[in-house]
Amino acid sequence: MVAFQATFSSRLCVTKAKPVIDLLKLYPKYVIMFKVMKMKTLGAPNERSYAINKKTRLDKEAAFRLSGFVISFEEDGVCLMKNILTGEVISLSREEYQAAIHLKDTSEGYEYLEQHSLTEPAMHRFIVEAGYNEAEQYLTTVKLIRIMQPESPGLKTYTILPTTGCNARCTYCYEEGYPVMTMTRSTADRLIDYICETRQEDSITLSWFGGEPLVCADTISYICRRLTEKDVPFTSRMITNASLVTRELTREMKEVWKLQRVQVSLDGDRRDYTERKRYLLPEKHNYDRVMEAIGILSEADIQVVLRVNFDSDSFTRLRPFLVEMKERFGSLNNVKLYLSALYQEKAKPGFTGLTRQMFELGRYVDALGLNSVYREQKAAAFRLNSCMADSIDKSVVIDPEGRFYNCEHLPEGNTWGNIFDGITDRKRYEELLSPAPLDDKCRSCAFLPQCTTFYKNGCPGWFEGCRDYQYLKTEYELRKLADIERAPQT
Repeated sequence: MVAFQATFSSRLCVTKAKPVIDLLKLYPKYVIMFKVMKMKTLGAPNERSYAINKKTRLDKEAAFRLSGFVISFEEDGVCLMKNILTGEVISLSREEYQAAIHLKDTSEGYEYLEQHSLTEPAMHRFIVEAGYNEAEQYLTTVKLIRIMQPESPGLKTYTILPTTGCNARCTYCYEEGYPVMTMTRSTADRLIDYICETRQEDSITLSWFGGEPLVCADTISYICRRLTEKDVPFTSRMITNASLVTRELTREMKEVWKLQRVQVSLDGDRRDYTERKRYLLPEKHNYDRVMEAIGILSEADIQVVLRVNFDSDSFTRLRPFLVEMKERFGSLNNVKLYLSALYQEKAKPGFTGLTRQMFELGRYVDALGLNSVYREQKAAAFRLNSCMADSIDKSVVIDPEGRFYNCEHLPEGNTWGNIFDGITDRKRYEELLSPAPLDDKCRSCAFLPQCTTFYKNGCPGWFEGCRDYQYLKTEYELRKLADIERAPQT
């Protein structure tokens, strides 16, 4: 609905067109100014962050600038802005957008906001006071949200590696050279007791990882049965190559493991998949077997997320593969996919260009009608932590010998204890638990609210091009919203 702003001397009236005409008849001596208010929310904000940061009034004596947490986007007459702190996305008229962009490099008084219909974006914190410390406000927001949504004490997620062994020899595996270990029954028994001793009262999540976790399916079944016998509420998720999935095992997954979600790693079409996976028994474990397994998992009402890995070479062959995925799984609502460059690509000079191509290919995924992880527009989440690595008071990784890690990559220097002795290196535990101080380049980064400072403690996922990657990801999101905004309204 289009709203009109009518100003009578110092009095503000917001009304529909007909009442304004009536008022003109009643008060002909006043000069009436109309401004069409076109700000519209296209992406809902995170409720808690929005409640903390939204203004109830503006300081009319202050100077204002564009927020450093705002990403702007303009294409074919659609002008959008996203506030990374609150997650809200708004649409502005071209005039309002240009007036707001003017505030990126300078500041203006309250009258400027009124003149260009920017008071509402300022109330929503797209525009802030010139001296406003946004990095400190972000840290304050984190503290307040933690107070607002307290969790019960204890661990919530256990990422368990029943083995580091695998039936494939992926060319890109970061675990190459890591010693092969398999969890013993005595270690599994102690793990069960450890979970009972350290879990939160609410339902917990068991995340099965490897190696290839299905190599030790019997160990997973044993642990899950024992936890059920002990009345421990839990659900499971898993990362797997799916080559060992059978209908019989799927019933076990569903009934005993309480498996809800599976991520299956794919590597493109049959040729690329075969060359990169290098199964030990390719006559049994292969591309066709995995495609069948995905269908079996879907039939069992288990959500399947296909992680489509690629590098700069295989990327050029993804379009026909995506068409194949549409033909195979396009009608299955519980099968979704996403594109992911291999970790090794991040260190290459051309990674930013490859990332841009990846997000452009994402639009092709949407055009095909494939179920994409990014397809659904949801209310923005506010990240209190980036991943398991900076929340070790709620999440722990346990290797086959019972050692604790903060990350499933098993970084050598980031272990601090085990399930038998508990915390053996209190100093290292406290170091990993404590957030690193904000680096200057992070303090001034627009993407600080959805990123992490954990790389200071050795995060394996951090890379120099992180800012470019986040910008391209946000641009992709806004372009999708712009497409929706331009679409004919029915």
